[in-house]
Amino acid sequence: MRNLLMHSPIVVALCWIITFLFFTVLPLFVLLIYPPPAGRGFWVEFSVALGFIGLALMALQFALTARVNRIEASYGIDLILSFHRYTSFVAFVMVLVHPLILFWVQPDTIQLLNFPEAPWRARMAVLGTVAFIALIVTTIWRKPLKIPYEPWRLSHSICRC
Repeated sequence: MRNLLMHSPIVVALCWIITFLFFTVLPLFVLLIYPPPAGRGFWVEFSVALGFIGLALMALQFALTARVNRIEASYGIDLILSFHRYTSFVAFVMVLVHPLILFWVQPDTIQLLNFPEAPWRARMAVLGTVAFIALIVTTIWRKPLKIPYEPWRLSHSICRC
């Protein structure tokens, strides 16, 4: 009976959900290992948490679309791709809100958008965010923009890397 229960589709699906949630919040547990720098308030810490969860969600998109047979057998490809679409949008919002909170709480951080003078980490963050915005825009409005599927799919794959 126990063996039968462990192979139940509901139990397997629940295990995949728990695994996904675990890897989504894992960066927050890693952050707990190290004490935060002194003087950072709630909003800065919240912004950092959003950034890390957004990054984890972005990384998990590879696993969602990897066509793993065990995952597909638990949910079906249509449900997985819908989940991919929604979690990508959630990650997108988190990644965009992360710096907006910092700009609001610490207005001097807006200098990081001065591309020629910004440190390389800020330049790469801006480029990555612009690429992420382009990925989302071309995904949502691919048909109205008359972007053929194959070139879009190739650019979608390249942007995910």
